[in-house]
Amino acid sequence: MSRGIRIEARTLLGDVVADFVLGHGRDPAEDLAALGFGYTGVTQAYAPPGQLGVTLRVTVVPLGPGGHAPTRPGTTRLSAAPGQEVPPPGAEVHTHQRLSAYAVAVRESAVLLTELSGTVFRGGGTWTLPGGGIEAGEDPSTGLRREVWEETGQHLGTLDLIDLVMTHWVGRAPSGRWEDYQVVRLIYRATVPQSASLIVHDLGGTTAAADWVPIADLTALPRAPLIDNHRFDVWLRAATHLG
Repeated sequence: MSRGIRIEARTLLGDVVADFVLGHGRDPAEDLAALGFGYTGVTQAYAPPGQLGVTLRVTVVPLGPGGHAPTRPGTTRLSAAPGQEVPPPGAEVHTHQRLSAYAVAVRESAVLLTELSGTVFRGGGTWTLPGGGIEAGEDPSTGLRREVWEETGQHLGTLDLIDLVMTHWVGRAPSGRWEDYQVVRLIYRATVPQSASLIVHDLGGTTAAADWVPIADLTALPRAPLIDNHRFDVWLRAATHLG
């Protein structure tokens, strides 16, 4: 049974034009461009029955002459945190590809965020979206609900998949080992129908605290790369509209 991340590309008419397992460190938008298609967005993420991997269904448009699309092709790459350590000569570097899911939940002009703990290299004290790794065979939406409850104590309501981003770097993992690491992140806008007390259930993990942060205060907040980029503003607008 496959444990990989499968990319299924469809045209706006629903025709499947590409189907492949995402290679380590690869940007699906770049791989699709090499096949003659411009990536325009992600529409579905699911765990097929009897498999340990996840299928990501994306939409594409044919590239015209010179590799140009009728609309601007998308990309999924986000930069890693600056200042990553470099493995010393002879160090064993483990290759690891991970699928994660994150929620953008807005309530009363505030967004639900988590503060990273000191276990995250050069990330302790910065804030990011709640969410985390999807387990083998787990549906991404189920894994997201689990992660958000573990990190914030909140139960999610409506979920809507709005973006796909990836980051690739070589550095030291919280465990101390060196990793050639790729994280593929699914971004969902979400509702929290009944707000509960904020509590971090996953003690000793990568989350130190959780809070509803006023959107007006975000510029003064120390932010992790996931929410310190131009796409986060788009996610916020989408989540605000849903709420």
